[in-house]
Amino acid sequence: MNPERWQELDNLFHSALQREPGERAPFLDKACGGDESLRKQVEALLAAHEAAADFIESPAFEAEARQLAIDEAEENTRLAAGQMLGHFKIIERLGAGGMGEVYLAEDKELARKVALKLLPLYFSKDRDRLHRFQQEARTLLALNHPNIVTIHDIGEIDSFYYISSELVEGETLRQRLDQGDLKLQDALEIAIQTATALAAAHEKGIVHRDIKPENIMIRRDGYIKVLDFGIAKLSQEFAAADLEAPTIRQVHTAEGTVIGTAPYMSPEQARGLKVDARTDIWSLGVVLYEAMSGRRPFIGDTMQDVITSILEKEPWPLTRFSSDVPETLQWIISRALRKERDARYQTASELLHDLKELKKNLDSRRLLPARCLQRHERRLLKLEQEHQQSCVQPQALSTWSTALDNTSWPRWSVYSC
Repeated sequence: MNPERWQELDNLFHSALQREPGERAPFLDKACGGDESLRKQVEALLAAHEAAADFIESPAFEAEARQLAIDEAEENTRLAAGQMLGHFKIIERLGAGGMGEVYLAEDKELARKVALKLLPLYFSKDRDRLHRFQQEARTLLALNHPNIVTIHDIGEIDSFYYISSELVEGETLRQRLDQGDLKLQDALEIAIQTATALAAAHEKGIVHRDIKPENIMIRRDGYIKVLDFGIAKLSQEFAAADLEAPTIRQVHTAEGTVIGTAPYMSPEQARGLKVDARTDIWSLGVVLYEAMSGRRPFIGDTMQDVITSILEKEPWPLTRFSSDVPETLQWIISRALRKERDARYQTASELLHDLKELKKNLDSRRLLPARCLQRHERRLLKLEQEHQQSCVQPQALSTWSTALDNTSWPRWSVYSC
């Protein structure tokens, strides 16, 4: 959509908005002059505006509604297979992310295939959106980590702003979940590698804000890459500590701005409050819950219903969906999904530590599901009786008692049957 077309759409939208609902249809009949495409776009904006007003009083929703309303008009800006953009040859369109469209392309200069992310032409006229796009590139360039997608180049060609990144061949976690039957060990490994990436980003003051299965890529060798830092935001703590950092320009989003994907938003994110690293911890908790149960913890027929669920309801225990879920994993996920962020894990490193400990115990076949706990408590009672008869060493009894009385974890057993 060119700037002139957008200006016409914007003017009609505001003119219609100033009229009573019953007067809008006659106004559009006359103002659009038979241009059905223009009329549909104005009506889409009006409908999105009304929905946003019912949900939350936030100018950000109107801005995002505008983006939705002009999506179909962006078709003519898409690049065709075989088209050249500078030294990039377009192979195919892969999809669209939070900040632009993504293409599979061949970098003719370096003779390699890349993922080429482009900011749509219209949005390049939007200063705030352009700054966010450029921030994404600089953010990723600053994040040199094996679990975060590698950026090769950023720049501008023929008014297209682009990010050229490594092409990660494999499947998204969403695709893996859709296949079903994700094993516990695999789910933990994915969560561990994702938490590792987040810990590295958080150390630099960078919050992803859109962790979801679609943004977690599983390479064919099992390695995890976290994608799409398109809505990443510098945390205020980092910006205050490093005001002279030359590589990242901080973009502030007004309070009330809701950016992310509704089912994976933290309560503070859904309410449009300022967020920090703990919002990513919540989102990863949602992802892990979904991986283990096959369903999202917070659901609803509409976005408003989903947000209400996030803010007011508690998810079903994982044992409702699988009797073999270790009690420790239920505890870890529950802690990640505490609605008060001060009660959650405070850092991704803390979450990472507990996930690694759990996986280590599973790998050594020492961790038992919660259903075995009573049996082991009975064994402990038997040991106590045997100890009274001097049949076992005190050290063995002490080990059992310490494990079962450890208050830093839920009551779980670390011993084989």
